[in-house]
Amino acid sequence: MVPMILLIVIFGLLLGVLINAAASSLPSSRMLQKPHCQACGVPRRPHAWSGLLAWLSPGRDCAYCGTVVPVREPIVELLMISASVILYLTDPQFLHWLLDLATVSIFTLIMIIDLEHRLILHIVSVPAAIYFAVVGSLDSSLGVSRTLIGGLIGFVFFFLLYVLGAFFARWIGRRRGAEIDEVAFGFGDVMLAMVIGLAVGFPGVFGALLRGIILAGVFSFLYMVVMVVRKQYEAFTPIPYGPFLILGALWVYFRGDPAIEAVLGY
Repeated sequence: MVPMILLIVIFGLLLGVLINAAASSLPSSRMLQKPHCQACGVPRRPHAWSGLLAWLSPGRDCAYCGTVVPVREPIVELLMISASVILYLTDPQFLHWLLDLATVSIFTLIMIIDLEHRLILHIVSVPAAIYFAVVGSLDSSLGVSRTLIGGLIGFVFFFLLYVLGAFFARWIGRRRGAEIDEVAFGFGDVMLAMVIGLAVGFPGVFGALLRGIILAGVFSFLYMVVMVVRKQYEAFTPIPYGPFLILGALWVYFRGDPAIEAVLGY
């Protein structure tokens, strides 16, 4: 048991390293690169490829410019180690563990990039959509039709929100006499909604998107209240929607809390 848990921990750590490398390189180069200093671009020393190991050693500073490895990296690696262990202890069947961990990894990568750059990259969402379409189609509890219908519903619903948001931004811009660059939903959110629909299928897509929208609304309201109290509120302040949609997706994917499921009717 102990050797197996150790392997599970190591695998989670390696996934965390891969996610960090992708989150640091894809937004700028659209290519996966080796871990490098975000300030000067110099490749890291091999023992500092892991943010967690770098922070536990003297190697967390760049050897060339002295920039510290972002604290996000050890946090993500600890998160993936925890997810790997928890998912294994919950369901030790290798295939189930691997598929669930892949789902957490994909959504974690999308969430990090959206939080840091307010981008949902097609280079991530398109392969993710293909992955979930294949896995869902082979899953006896979903099948081809429910998987694809879920993806279609997610795409169409958020595409309509995307179009309405663009029209609303233009209308407000005309009234204010200044163009509004930010919109409530970008096309990346549309792609993410499709990915979520493929991941949870039909009718799970409704519960996932509803939870994401509710979570985003609650956060936006609380954020607005705090900013008003601090007298720093600005209208149309952009807030990444992706992380909330992903939380809603994971909530449904892992079946959520039974009491809340009953209240929300799913």
